[in-house]
Amino acid sequence: MSDHIITCAAAIREATDQVMAKDKSVYVIGLGVPQGAAGTTNGLKDKYPMRIVETPTSEAALTGLAVGSAISGLHPIVHHDRVEFSLLAADQIFTQAAKWNYMFGGGGPVPIIFRIVVGRQWGNGPQHSQALYSLFGSVPGLKVVVPSSPKMAKGLLVAAVRDKNPVVMLESRWLYGIKEEVLAELYETPLDTAHIVRKGSGITVVGYGDGLYAARRALELLGTDAAKVELIDLVSINPLDYATIHASVKKTGRLLTVDTTNGAFSVGSEIIASVVKNKSLKLKEAPVAVSCPAVPCPTSPALSEFWYPTKVDIANAIRALFKKPALDLKLSFEELHLPPSTTLE
Repeated sequence: MSDHIITCAAAIREATDQVMAKDKSVYVIGLGVPQGAAGTTNGLKDKYPMRIVETPTSEAALTGLAVGSAISGLHPIVHHDRVEFSLLAADQIFTQAAKWNYMFGGGGPVPIIFRIVVGRQWGNGPQHSQALYSLFGSVPGLKVVVPSSPKMAKGLLVAAVRDKNPVVMLESRWLYGIKEEVLAELYETPLDTAHIVRKGSGITVVGYGDGLYAARRALELLGTDAAKVELIDLVSINPLDYATIHASVKKTGRLLTVDTTNGAFSVGSEIIASVVKNKSLKLKEAPVAVSCPAVPCPTSPALSEFWYPTKVDIANAIRALFKKPALDLKLSFEELHLPPSTTLE
């Protein structure tokens, strides 16, 4: 099998197909999964008619059913199309799946994957575009990962299926259309290890999901300063790979975090706190957090274009740490409001 260029949605679909072909205990359950779930389960109902399960609109019931089946030895992949809807199953995710193995002294594994779609989508407004990374990342007993690319999405899903713990994969719908060369065969990406996207010695920039994608694009605006940036894809928000982050900050002396959600109680805040508390790290500048404002995301495009941090915002935050003036760039409507379909290098 050879590498091929596919979208993030197609990479999730490919991983699901391959693990289902290899392991008959794997099944997918959720609203809309037989219809394709935004391209992530296209055609799988025809291949696995008894293992692609449509359900009534009852998130609590379908998730509870899946958790029970995982405790009994099956490997369910639960799909929630919006993070807001997954909250209706909070007891099943946070109290049952996350705590079961601990309650039985490590002898009660719950091998379940919660695929939960999060974040921005044009015109979806405050009730359908939340990310809630911190909510999931703060729950003991859950492993929580956030793919930033097609290659990462496929590898993380395969690793999650093979893990005996409950894994939450928070999928940014904004990134479903981006493309990348992906290995066609099965492979795993570690669930607990940050990835250094590019090395540098002047500043550590940490992002995840669509924030990491925006940071990648910001580097294109920095010219020669881009070579100074050490860009880290967090990959996992529970557990956090503090060792990789701290080693980078020790080298660069500067830190910038990117969150595509509210800054208060955020992943970025946790990273900054850990760096500041580490007495072995000597910072040249105060850490900087780039995030969304502390208000719900507006529906109107005229307002939402000022809500999410853009590549220009990130580039200017980096330039400010290097004592350079801000770039005066205006992004197009398409860049501000339509999901990307670019191919990653």
